[in-house]
Amino acid sequence: MNININRNLVLKKNISWGLLFKILGMLLSYISIPIVLNYLGEKHYGVWITIFSVMSWVYTFDVGVGNGLKIRLTEAMSNNNLILAKEYISAAYILIIGATIFLLIIGGFGIYTVNLTHTLNIVFLEESYLQKVILVVFFFTLSNFVIGLYKQLLFAVHQSALIGLTNVLYQSIVISLIILADSYGNSSLLLVAFIYGFSNLLVGIIFTFIFFYSRKELRPHVKNFKVNNVKAIAGLGIEFFIIQLCVIIIFSTDNLIITNLLGPEAVTSYSIVAQLFQAFIVMWYLVSAPLTPLYTDAFIKNDIVWIKKTIKNLNYLFIIVTFIIILAIILGEWVTQFWLARSLEYPPYLFFFFGVFVLIRIYGDLYMSFLNAIGKLKWQLYLSIFGAVINIPLSIYCVNNLGMGSSGVILATCASLALLSVIMPIQAHIELNKRVSNENS
Repeated sequence: MNININRNLVLKKNISWGLLFKILGMLLSYISIPIVLNYLGEKHYGVWITIFSVMSWVYTFDVGVGNGLKIRLTEAMSNNNLILAKEYISAAYILIIGATIFLLIIGGFGIYTVNLTHTLNIVFLEESYLQKVILVVFFFTLSNFVIGLYKQLLFAVHQSALIGLTNVLYQSIVISLIILADSYGNSSLLLVAFIYGFSNLLVGIIFTFIFFYSRKELRPHVKNFKVNNVKAIAGLGIEFFIIQLCVIIIFSTDNLIITNLLGPEAVTSYSIVAQLFQAFIVMWYLVSAPLTPLYTDAFIKNDIVWIKKTIKNLNYLFIIVTFIIILAIILGEWVTQFWLARSLEYPPYLFFFFGVFVLIRIYGDLYMSFLNAIGKLKWQLYLSIFGAVINIPLSIYCVNNLGMGSSGVILATCASLALLSVIMPIQAHIELNKRVSNENS
């Protein structure tokens, strides 16, 4: 039995509440950056950003389970099949726990065998101290690896706005604890690592409890685990996994490349500009994230008219966003100086290339959110692999051979994503026209 939902009402509700929470979350995020920067100093802040970005790689090792669960669970809930929904959730948690145990063994061994100060080019910290910092970050990352599955559950039941609320709480706890730590004296990279990890874990536990307390019929249990559901989730998820892995190479290696080629100090200015333009991606994600499960629901029910109308409206929104980003490029350096209450040195064209990067990423996502919703990932997979292959050598070439500094790294990222913004719209239109043709035949 299909459950009919008012998709426009759900979307408006998620966007309106999500907008409130996202704005609060971004404000808190922007407030936290100068607080942490002043607490740690530019050099140690660059180290923290590098470690934090490297540890984000761990999240790709869910083998796409999170995305696979979101799509399969949305399908089950659209058909009101609560038994199947519970089986999907149980399978996902067991898979994630298994991946976590594997990573704990491999990662724990790697932390104490790899020369971290040499690998990360952080020679001003003792190896033993750096090991402790990374071990703390790694422990909390793995803990949140399991707990963080609640976000996919909220997406599947069309409550994505609550994810913005979790970020507000997370940022609030981080800011409060950093200010408290600062009042007690000397800065500590180890303490910052603990504060960020603990805050994220605490919020995740609270919202996981709330979700399953209000939906007892969906609580996972080992007796509901079925092997065929593993294939249903991970089979679709393996393509997401490869795409995620490529995305990590394209996005999260930037800070590592900059640290090795230009030093951790250069990461600070780069990450500040990245954070400034991240606001546009976050705001766009506010719209696109709740659309993915709604696209799935609409596609299952053959509501192609709604899908086409939604995509058309998103294109109008993209035009508005383009003008705002142009303004951000022009005023970017002034905004960061006002925001941080200090001046930083930026390489030429850094703000311009970040603006281009955001436009490429948003336009590609406009169509990828639909294609992800219907499981059409082949071209996205191929193009992501291509982007990942060229990203690192192109970044190194732009920095070393063209002398562009960190601007060359984001230019390489733009080049790695360019084809996605061209091919994804074409594929989306082909899939929609194909569905219409099948209905008419």
